[in-house]
Amino acid sequence: MDQVHAIRHEVFVVEQRVPAELEWDGKDGRAVHVLAEGAGTGRLLTGDDAARKNGGDPRLAVLGRLAVLAPARGGGVGARLVRALEDEARRLGLRGVHLEAQVHAVPFYERLGYVAHGPRFMDAGIAHRAMARTF
Repeated sequence: MDQVHAIRHEVFVVEQRVPAELEWDGKDGRAVHVLAEGAGTGRLLTGDDAARKNGGDPRLAVLGRLAVLAPARGGGVGARLVRALEDEARRLGLRGVHLEAQVHAVPFYERLGYVAHGPRFMDAGIAHRAMARTF
């Protein structure tokens, strides 16, 4: 978890200037995490944590906190992290994944089969779109 936190701190708190109190939301202990050592990380929320973020559907996991360090971007690390988290959602018997993508990342998620829905919204001062992919 030290590496997970270090990567997220670098990408979100330092690079994107997300306030630390918003990044550390207290859900890490209940989440599934993936790590591409020294390159990137992501997490998957399920159960009540997921339902609160995805509109109330307990059958959808929530993918979040996907962070890839700048030197590793563009090499497929992010896609591999997303696929690993989707595999975990399938293993848990869930029907799909919801996420809230930063607007600049929408095309990345579209290439992975996600579909945007709803209007843009602001989170931590950054424009986002809700997206989902069902299995």
